[in-house]
Amino acid sequence: MQRRQGEIAIDTDSEATPKNTDGGIRPARLLAESAAIFLSVLLAFFVEQWREDQNELQEAEAAISLVRAELAQNLAELERVAPSRDKQLQVYIEAMGVLQNEGRFPYDLPRLDTPEITTIAYDLATDSGAVTTVSTDELLLIAKAYEALDRVQGNDDFLQSRNAQIRFGDGEQYISGFIYYVNQASANEPNAIEHVRKALELLTPESPGDGE
Repeated sequence: MQRRQGEIAIDTDSEATPKNTDGGIRPARLLAESAAIFLSVLLAFFVEQWREDQNELQEAEAAISLVRAELAQNLAELERVAPSRDKQLQVYIEAMGVLQNEGRFPYDLPRLDTPEITTIAYDLATDSGAVTTVSTDELLLIAKAYEALDRVQGNDDFLQSRNAQIRFGDGEQYISGFIYYVNQASANEPNAIEHVRKALELLTPESPGDGE
């Protein structure tokens, strides 16, 4: 470029982007751009993973909420039948006396009241792994509560199986099955009530004013 006398020469052919002598982009810039792309991809991955974790956490919280509701329902059932056990036991003992002393089967035996226990929510939470999101103390209490509920259900299964086999063929055996059931229920149901209450106390979130 030519210049007049007294003028300052300005190199108009220079570029802001530094280049190698062969005209290529400098390695430093190439490295910076590669790092930016890598970080963008990594950030997108972490964002997506965070979203998945949040979804899994929400699903787990929903599953635990169902377990809490199921425990509350089971507790209501247990508390409904538990107070009548002593009276039921007395009725069946008297019925056994009538059969043994008079040789007459008491066909007017009252219907045995059994609690409707459900474990569907707990089974789903276990299968999905949702129970692993709660604390160890909560998990232990939930497990103990459902173990106690299983014993209550086992007693009911025993009675149904026994009565299906005996029916009215052996009156004493038939009535003794009810007596056995009520005796077992008198022990199993209060135990289940205690464990379910403990689990619910720990699982039920405190309202804002509870801590004051």
